Amino acid sequence: MGDFLFTRILAASAAALMLAACAQPVKPIQAWAPSTAAQASIGSVTVTSRAGNVPEENLQALKSALELKTSQCATGPTRYEMQVRVDNFKLANSGMVMLLGDNHEVAGEVKLVNPADNSVASEYYVQEVTSGGGLIGLARLSGGARAISTDFAASVCEKVFFKK
Repeated sequence: MGDFLFTRILAASAAALMLAACAQPVKPIQAWAPSTAAQASIGSVTVTSRAGNVPEENLQALKSALELKTSQCATGPTRYEMQVRVDNFKLANSGMVMLLGDNHEVAGEVKLVNPADNSVASEYYVQEVTSGGGLIGLARLSGGARAISTDFAASVCEKVFFKK
């Protein structure tokens, strides 16, 4: 009985990881050209949440991570305002990580707005997921909101500004 349960848990975890690996983390809604992205920099970052249960410190961690990462990857002369609307900000439950595996997830819409006329220059949907299980999963997910926010910001730099 114990081996059967372990096999089912292992199979379910493997299937979930394969599905997560297939998900495209950044989907363009209104993409911009790489040449435009190369000329962009971020003047301000605003983070709001549609999910009602996100603690303010998690949103602040996301804002800080975006400000730091974009100051390194978006260094062009044309300044844009970054508006992030968070749809999901979920942190893993450590008990679930040990038993079955769990994940951190941040998903939301990232708009780059030209402050001169308030026009949307580009818009992307970004989803970042970090999964793990067991002791290794606990170690991997130990960074909490700060770690998943940094991963989200890195995805923005890579896929929106075309820089690693």
